[in-house]
Amino acid sequence: MRKALWALMVALACLCAPAAAQSLKVEVLMTDTDLQTPPVGAPVMRSLTAERPDDVIRFSLPRRSEGYWLRLTSQRSIKPGDGLMLVVRGSRAMGPLLYYPPGAAHLREIQDAERGGVPLMRRGWVLSLPNGWPTSTVAYVRIKGRAAMSEIRLSFASIPELARQERGDARFMAAAFTAMMLMAVAMVGVWVAFRDFVYLGYGAYLGCMATYLLLRSGDASEMWGLAGMASEPAVAWALATLATIFQLGFSLRFLDLPRLMPRTAWVLRSIQWANMFWLLVLVLLREHVYGWWYIGGNVLLLLGVPLMLVIAVVAWRKGAPYAGYYLLGWTPMLVLAAALAANILGLQDAEWAERGLALTAVLESAVLALALSQHAANRHRIVLLARQSVERDPLTGALNAQVLEQMLEAWSSPGSLNVNTYGLLLVDLDGFGEVNARYGRAVGDALLQQALSRMRGVLSPDDTIARMEGDCFGIVSECERGECELLARRIGETFAQRPFRIDGHEITISVSIGLAMSQRGEQVPALFERARFALRNATAAGRNAVSVAQSGSRDIAVVLQAE
Repeated sequence: MRKALWALMVALACLCAPAAAQSLKVEVLMTDTDLQTPPVGAPVMRSLTAERPDDVIRFSLPRRSEGYWLRLTSQRSIKPGDGLMLVVRGSRAMGPLLYYPPGAAHLREIQDAERGGVPLMRRGWVLSLPNGWPTSTVAYVRIKGRAAMSEIRLSFASIPELARQERGDARFMAAAFTAMMLMAVAMVGVWVAFRDFVYLGYGAYLGCMATYLLLRSGDASEMWGLAGMASEPAVAWALATLATIFQLGFSLRFLDLPRLMPRTAWVLRSIQWANMFWLLVLVLLREHVYGWWYIGGNVLLLLGVPLMLVIAVVAWRKGAPYAGYYLLGWTPMLVLAAALAANILGLQDAEWAERGLALTAVLESAVLALALSQHAANRHRIVLLARQSVERDPLTGALNAQVLEQMLEAWSSPGSLNVNTYGLLLVDLDGFGEVNARYGRAVGDALLQQALSRMRGVLSPDDTIARMEGDCFGIVSECERGECELLARRIGETFAQRPFRIDGHEITISVSIGLAMSQRGEQVPALFERARFALRNATAAGRNAVSVAQSGSRDIAVVLQAE
């Protein structure tokens, strides 16, 4: 029994001994000048040791013009045929390394993968061991000033291990890129249908974020059309900044901040403009700012992330209907982005953030794309129900005033995300009472029906028309002010160009049109009040007059044209 116990202990010792003996030791040497050869007798700034063969040594190296020399030793002799290599990784690995292999007297220059290094690596360097690693030998590595990173990882690996890991990462990143770009294309398609910036802004964010993640992965260097972008660090920085700009613009609309929290919306716009200015600095100065530009970009990100989370929580408590989707989708994404920025700035070790950013971005994109798809479907349903409503004017068949007001209420509700700017046109037939008195009510009713048909002839399929009361019609057109003014003029021209022929009578009639453009956060009764005031001004100005209510005022209107 005692012999068996001793045999077991010896066996365990034999199993453990090689693992402990293969540990790696790294010493960061203090150098005051840019030395091209290993320093002799230089003091050690920092010393780290991997206790097991599969351990990874992690440490930070702030950027400095002198660069760094690393002294590496292994506690176990590694044979040339073992197939092991020394792998150096980093969050922003770039440029060449100077490397003295163990047992070699000649210097070697090792490039990163994007500039001719081992293609299995997406980011970092692979240092071969041509002579193995005799126990008594030392290896030296010099990391140049521009290549210094906020976080470095050293470990042993074999070619098969590198191949499995890097190919797996490449396949995952390609899948993530494809998923995000498909969602981006879908959002652009929704924007084409509804012409609302909230969809276009989110689609642009997805496109920038997907391309940025692909560039960071290193796989872009192998793709046609992206290889040139991958070699230029300014491109990835610009894409990340553009993604932040579009994300802030999307958040303003998605959380309905101009209505719920106008002062907070102003703060977010200030951060958005700050990012635009910082991006302009990068575009104009390029390589002259590479050494410090990334600091400002990541500082802006670290300031904006916690602020956006607080704003989303406050908006959710104030009743923003889509704030829950925002918090569910964007909170993990923003936390990882902040952790990655802190890692780049050297504030913390967050390798996990770099690997999890792509997956979190896909999940976040899916959640918010689902919310926007639901919003688009609800908006389409509102318009469709309004057009198919049975509550119609019995004489003309047009929608009645109540249905039009309900549709505008649905559009201006918080859950609608506020549709694009739209105009409310009130069209009144001039002298309609005289027509009734002269030709009779039957002719007047036929005139209303033909007037509706003539107005529909100049409206687009997305415009909505309803009979408000008597001889007044209401039109809602989702477009900018200039387009609404043009529509009003075209309506006036259709009545002025030719008379109506009813029961042998030739009746010439004109219209007066009052136009009021929607304002974000404005209630529907206030919009109608401004449109009616503009209509009164148009009626007083004379026949075929178009009057436009001024924004922000209920008692000012400008007459554009009149006979």
